[in-house]
Amino acid sequence: MTATADFMNTEAAAPALEPVRIVGGGRMVVRAAQRFMGVALIIAALGLWVAPGASWESDVMLFKLILSITAGLAGLGLMQSSATPQAPEVEIDTIRREVRLVRRAKDGRSDVLQRCGFAELGRVEREGAHVRLWDSNNTFLAEVSLTDRNAMTSLVSGLRDAGKLD
Repeated sequence: MTATADFMNTEAAAPALEPVRIVGGGRMVVRAAQRFMGVALIIAALGLWVAPGASWESDVMLFKLILSITAGLAGLGLMQSSATPQAPEVEIDTIRREVRLVRRAKDGRSDVLQRCGFAELGRVEREGAHVRLWDSNNTFLAEVSLTDRNAMTSLVSGLRDAGKLD
């Protein structure tokens, strides 16, 4: 979790760039299917050259070469795209009174996946140092554990002012 204090103006709440979560493991199934297809294409590309009874004529060889290169590159692309995405970070801005889910890219830039103001939260639960947040659609947004007493006090007072905690 990252607590930030940024005094710049923000644009209106934009829709998420991509779905943050899919209930039921849909992403996992899609990634597994991509990996399976990638491995199958690579094996098929290699199998073109070791298949018994294959013709070694020049026109067939050129077709096999083009087909195996295409299948191999497609298989590698599918396997690369099926990598598990990096988990988003939770940023709680007590000045702007909003919660942001941010995914950091490898080049250093950050993409805001979801933004929700304290007043727009659907539900908030607090148990000791743990705070669970749901958005306006009652979709689980984040769970944070704060050990810094000042940060917890600031968060709880902001949530109380928004009417989300008693």
